[in-house]
Amino acid sequence: MSVETHNPHHEHPDVVGSRNRLGVILILVADIAFALGILFVYFYLRQQNVNGMWLPSATEEHPAILPINTQGSWTVTSAAALGLAAHYYALKGVRVGNLTQLKLGGLTATVFSLVALVLQFNQISNAPFTFNSGSYASCYYLITIMNLVHLILTAFISFGNWNRSRLGIYAKDHWHVEIVNIWWVWMTVSSLLGAFALSFS
Repeated sequence: MSVETHNPHHEHPDVVGSRNRLGVILILVADIAFALGILFVYFYLRQQNVNGMWLPSATEEHPAILPINTQGSWTVTSAAALGLAAHYYALKGVRVGNLTQLKLGGLTATVFSLVALVLQFNQISNAPFTFNSGSYASCYYLITIMNLVHLILTAFISFGNWNRSRLGIYAKDHWHVEIVNIWWVWMTVSSLLGAFALSFS
């Protein structure tokens, strides 16, 4: 008489996937609330301009604080959008079982995330002011550093996604790729919102 053994710690992939999707949704809700809060603060302080501290005028000790050209922010957002398009291309491939398309799109998305990351880092490091240079400067750093953190996470996740694709892990089950695509969409939208806000200095 045989005894059927059952591993109580084994879960069906759909159960694991559902739980991970819920986790991503909760993270996104929190991150979206934080990002929208930063944008609210940006426009609120800009509108109030208490004591002229949004863009302080020149003093004997410090030059006038001038807004930064937003071309850099839009360039970062463009790189993010291209990465999103590449990742969606990868997702379309794995949905029809085309693993070559998955790997190519995943690698391209990773490269674009790194490009956007470098561009964002350069934009922050070349800012001609510090956090205490007025309300605009503080909000500028909040928006750009938030985007930098998003891009660091995106580059890390995208590289892991591509590496797992290269190893053939998504040959039969690709819900990880779906989840990563959701993050790519939000990261690109967040970058777009930041660039839009900074266009109103």
